Amino acid sequence: MMKNSYKIIIAILLSLAILLSANQKQELNYEFIQENTYYSFRGSFIVKSDANCLIDLIYDFEQLSGYSLGAKSIKLIQRGDNWYDVSYTYRKLIILENRSTWRRILVTDEQKVIFKMISSKNNLKIMPEVISSEGYYQIKKEKDGCRVEYFQECMLKPGFFKSTYIKKAKKEAIKFMHEFKKYIETECN
Repeated sequence: MMKNSYKIIIAILLSLAILLSANQKQELNYEFIQENTYYSFRGSFIVKSDANCLIDLIYDFEQLSGYSLGAKSIKLIQRGDNWYDVSYTYRKLIILENRSTWRRILVTDEQKVIFKMISSKNNLKIMPEVISSEGYYQIKKEKDGCRVEYFQECMLKPGFFKSTYIKKAKKEAIKFMHEFKKYIETECN
């Protein structure tokens, strides 16, 4: 009798785990496209947050460090009306470093923050060089809350580690979306 109870409890726990993992997969929608040296990532999720809080959080320079995964430093370079330039430094494996500068533009009537890479420099030539990169965050109201959409596309110079870099970029983009959602739910609820 006791042995059967354990089997039932284990079956229930396994069923719950499967249901919970299926729900988590539905929370985040994404698409990754790669063609030679080009790749793009589009991801979205729904949160029950105020659209104004979301767009303010995404655009606010002071909030960047909260959702910019792995950035060693983030510095404001210059600011204008509804735009600013920011510098990021990322370090991987202690010796690999990338410094990039981006322009971020707030488009209030579209509930959108557009970003475009101005420059990117790697400290070692073995790292793939990013020729161009741009994208956006956009908030769209829906009946269940607000959909937060993130899109980014990149063009790389051909190189030896290009495919490794792109695989890593996909993995990091998915991780970013999960962490970004958690951050938003904490800050805008």
